[in-house]
Amino acid sequence: MKLLLVDDHPLFGVGFAHALTHAQAGLEVQTALTLDEGLALAALSRDLDVVLIDYRLGGDSGLDGLRRFGASHPLMARVLISGDEDTALAARARAAGAAAFLGKSLAIGQVLQALQVVCAGGEYFSDAASALSQRGARDAGPTARQLEVLSLIARGRQNKHIADELGIAERTVKLHVTALLDALGANNRTHLLVRAREAGLL
Repeated sequence: MKLLLVDDHPLFGVGFAHALTHAQAGLEVQTALTLDEGLALAALSRDLDVVLIDYRLGGDSGLDGLRRFGASHPLMARVLISGDEDTALAARARAAGAAAFLGKSLAIGQVLQALQVVCAGGEYFSDAASALSQRGARDAGPTARQLEVLSLIARGRQNKHIADELGIAERTVKLHVTALLDALGANNRTHLLVRAREAGLL
C-alpha cells in the first residue's frame, strides 16, 4: 500500500507515517506540507493508492484538496483526516470526493483497517460520522465512485470510456449515472452537469 499524507504539521506527518509503516510491513508513506507539494509528488508517483488530506491546511482547505486531487488524479482514493469529528464535516468530505473520513483520535489499527477498505474500493467513516451509513444515498450525497464518474462525464467521456478508465463494467457505470441523476434530480446528462455545478460538486 502506497500512501501520500498532506498535512502542514511536520511532527504529526512524520509521527503518523512512522506509526503506519511500523504497524504494517510493506506500507510506504510520502508526506507533503502543502496541497501544491502533494499534487507535485502525486504527479511523480503514479502508483500511489491513497492520499490523506488534513482538513485544516493553513490557507487551504482539505475539502478543496479533495476536489483538486480528484480533478488531477481521479483514480486515486482520497481520504479526509481531521481533529474535528462530526457528521456535517464527514458529509461535506464525502460530497467533495472522499472515500473515507478519519478522525485523528482513531487508533493506528483502525486507520489501517479504514485504508484497507478504501484500497479495496469501499468507503469508511469513523464512529463520529457513522450516522452517514444509515442515511439514504440522496441525503448523503454521491459516493466517491459516483463523483469520479461525474468528473469523467464533465470531461465529455461516454459510458464505455468511463468504464475503461475506472476499470469497471459498463453496466456498473450506467448504474452510477442513474444514481447520480436521481440524487441530483436531473433529467439527463447535460442537466446533471448543471445541477452538479450548482451543488458545488464540479
